[in-house]
Amino acid sequence: MKKILLIATVYRVGERIYPIIPELSKFCELDIIFVNQMSDDFTWYGDNDMRNKFKEDYNKYFNKIYSGSYTSINPILNKIDFSKYDLTIYDDNRPRYDLDKLYNECNKNNCAVLGNIHGNWWINGKQNYNVDSYKKVFDYVSVFGNNERDKYDDKSYMLVGGIPSNDDLKYYERTNDYILIIVNYLGNRWSPYPITVNEEFIKKTKLLELQKKYNKKVVFKLKSRADHPYPQKDYDYIKSIVPKGLDYVTIMDFEDNNQLICGAFLVISAPSTFAFKSIQKRIPTILINNSGIVGNFKDFPGLINLNDDILKNIEYQIENGMDDKLIESLVEGGTDFTSTDKYINNVKGLL
Repeated sequence: MKKILLIATVYRVGERIYPIIPELSKFCELDIIFVNQMSDDFTWYGDNDMRNKFKEDYNKYFNKIYSGSYTSINPILNKIDFSKYDLTIYDDNRPRYDLDKLYNECNKNNCAVLGNIHGNWWINGKQNYNVDSYKKVFDYVSVFGNNERDKYDDKSYMLVGGIPSNDDLKYYERTNDYILIIVNYLGNRWSPYPITVNEEFIKKTKLLELQKKYNKKVVFKLKSRADHPYPQKDYDYIKSIVPKGLDYVTIMDFEDNNQLICGAFLVISAPSTFAFKSIQKRIPTILINNSGIVGNFKDFPGLINLNDDILKNIEYQIENGMDDKLIESLVEGGTDFTSTDKYINNVKGLL
């Protein structure tokens, strides 16, 4: 059998491709290296350690398991014989954790490295890891869809693999239970974007009005971050900014994000990879401009400014639904939930 080495670094980044692991195990032997936030020596920063879920779901598929450190893969590089691997799959595309050294070892042993897009990332004219990390961290990179791939002049090393973790959305029924707010940055900390979820955000997105109109609870989904490891402070901040009378709950690390999405009647989010789920599931989705990287969502009809008429856009989406061509251009296999098949075929092609 062919042998593949996986590199797992950040759970919320890598979880998009982790469902390929059982499929790979059907025709390959697998080993894995944990580094950075997935390493054993890292102190989890959220309210539910997602490494435990990974181990429960996937450790059984690996013959050998190595752990680097939070800052570097160096501690275990000399323990690995790279000559025995046919392919290395890295769950990100950023040149971090000394992975350039791992790439060099793979390169010396004729083992190609497949990277994966960090998220909804590309920005014309600015730092772009798909370009900057080529032949430094990876030989090939998997992107979400042709909408993204088409933006590049050199497409020779870019594979279109969709988002395998979103395929399981096909098994979930929509229940329309709540209005889901996907938070990128809260207003209680530094943010690289001018729009954060703060009191002004809640007022201008008319959450209280939306709740009364649609009779739905509001769920705030917070993003746990290593540079802000204070879940309780974030919960307390939400409590301090919600209007009186709003029926809401706040969650952070949630074990089944597909279930979370499919419970939503409406999603309000920063432009985020998470939002592909609701778009694929054809749930009305509002993306607030300037609260994240627009990237692939430049032409998405639900991308609005904070001062725009949110109610009008919601009603438009409810009446008109989602465009299949747009979904498929954003996420390969996104309309029929076949990203895993597309991704696995790409891997077989590399092997």
